[in-house]
Amino acid sequence: MLLRRLSRNSGWIPQYHGAWPMINVPPLLGIIAGGWRAIHVLLLALWWSGYFLFYAASVWLRSRMRPRYWPPVRAYGIAVALLSLATAAAAPYLLRWVPLFLPLVAAAAWAAWRRSERSLANGVDTVLAASLMLPVCYDAALTGHGWHHLAGHSWHGTAPHIWAMTAFVWAYFTGTILYVKTNVRERGSRRYLVASIAWHAVWCGAAALAAAIANSSLHITWWHAGVWLLLTIRATAVPLAGLRGHPISVKVIGLGEVLSVLLVAVSLLAS
Repeated sequence: MLLRRLSRNSGWIPQYHGAWPMINVPPLLGIIAGGWRAIHVLLLALWWSGYFLFYAASVWLRSRMRPRYWPPVRAYGIAVALLSLATAAAAPYLLRWVPLFLPLVAAAAWAAWRRSERSLANGVDTVLAASLMLPVCYDAALTGHGWHHLAGHSWHGTAPHIWAMTAFVWAYFTGTILYVKTNVRERGSRRYLVASIAWHAVWCGAAALAAAIANSSLHITWWHAGVWLLLTIRATAVPLAGLRGHPISVKVIGLGEVLSVLLVAVSLLAS
């Protein structure tokens, strides 16, 4: 009963169930690519607390800061502040990533205030923030501890194949936004359908090109290019079937996303 009451758009429990793969897959890929370290306990706790704070703050801002929505913002804000201090003390070199996240967080807050958090632009913004956790977790795995590692080093030095993985993860989740919209909120929209098919086709070509480059440091395989081919076919066939009177339910679309994100993740690690 308490859980049901908390989940009723009170700001305590996020209602965007489809966002959980986006929140969890990028950091897990970074951890698998770089190796597990103790610092990841703090980093993941901070990231998940930050997501809960992001949701609570979005509800609060969307309500024009009504007092009833303030308690979860305060609680998660305290948790994020404490975990941020602990993470910075344990791994100060990770502070170099903060400038990349600040404008993305500001843009998301502005979208919540304008009540446009479901817009395509805000979706791309939040997907980019989530995708950046892949190189952050990789950095946490491979960079030594201590303040001296902050000087003379930056995220520019992250391995090329990690940036390639990040790009394709971001492309996948951005494509998911387009694909889901063509089957739900924007069903029947020719503009969204063309954009979704074009997006998947372009990244399918990019994956094939990366796989074809001999001795590439990007480590993108033909398996991953094949997954993008399947995603492109899906982005075309499923919404067209819906337009012809055979729509697929939201539940089935969600189950399909579980399979597709697993294929993307496994194929990116198969290098």
